[in-house]
Amino acid sequence: MQRPNRNATARYRTVKQMMGDTNFCRSTVVRLAKEAGAFISVGRTIRIDSEKFFAYVGNEYGE
Repeated sequence: MQRPNRNATARYRTVKQMMGDTNFCRSTVVRLAKEAGAFISVGRTIRIDSEKFFAYVGNEYGE
């Protein structure tokens, strides 16, 4: 099976991609994504809506 091609500019990103973008640990990324309503789980796959995530972090923690 081919591995999916990860798009760094995609709206829905993996936890690992968000960890790289924010320099936060996995648990912090997941917690903030859930708080922001940006956490999407389909089966065993987790995606984070990056627009909602960054808007929430900017509003809550100052930007």
